[in-house]
Amino acid sequence: MSDNWGDAPADEGIEAQPFELDEGDEPDPRDVPDDAELPEREPGRLFGIDIADVATNLAAPAIRAVVQKAITGAVKDAVKAEVDEALDPTVVEELQAQAATAARRAVTAALEALDEEEPAEEEPALYYGSVDEFVREYLVKNYRRRVDGERSVWAADWWNYPEAVIRLDALWRAWEHLRLDPTTGMSVWFRDHAEHHMSVLLDPHGPFAAAGMGENRINTNDSDKGTELPYTAPPEGLYPDLREEPPAGV
Repeated sequence: MSDNWGDAPADEGIEAQPFELDEGDEPDPRDVPDDAELPEREPGRLFGIDIADVATNLAAPAIRAVVQKAITGAVKDAVKAEVDEALDPTVVEELQAQAATAARRAVTAALEALDEEEPAEEEPALYYGSVDEFVREYLVKNYRRRVDGERSVWAADWWNYPEAVIRLDALWRAWEHLRLDPTTGMSVWFRDHAEHHMSVLLDPHGPFAAAGMGENRINTNDSDKGTELPYTAPPEGLYPDLREEPPAGV
């Protein structure tokens, strides 16, 4: 026999030589295919986990999931087959006609309902255009109290006292709302709003505590009984008239 591979007869194959795997060449168990049947091993514990207990707890839910998936697929196939059989061209045409009729009726009813809706009521116009006009024309003339600058206080320049401005603005807006009630509106305004806020404003420990008598006793009216509360006009433009339309572009 020739030592050269090329000298071998054409009808003779090359005989493979048997060999043995070293101990370190054994296949890794992690390389076993997922569908391969694993050898029998008695379940034990691994990392403190009872393998048999885990398998028992997982078996039933896994079976239910597999069975449910199979049932779901079978039901879907059966339903599709039944629906496909029932929906012949004549049935589909009838369904389309009925759906079109229902849609037309729904649109007609919706349009009629829109026509029957009452237009939203416009917000009533303000009687006084600003808190300043309300204080000047209504409050100081109608809510008359003696103010001596000590036992009772007021500030002619009320607009210089932030808390007072907030309270007076609240009085004005409550008055604008309640004036629309011709029966008890003004009674409610005096009882729930005017008496409350004015008592706080006239209190010597209230928002006007620092006002005192003012220069030349401008913050008092105790010289004559029943006179109006002191009033000084605010700077021009501080309280614009809200009834006027804003300029274009503003």
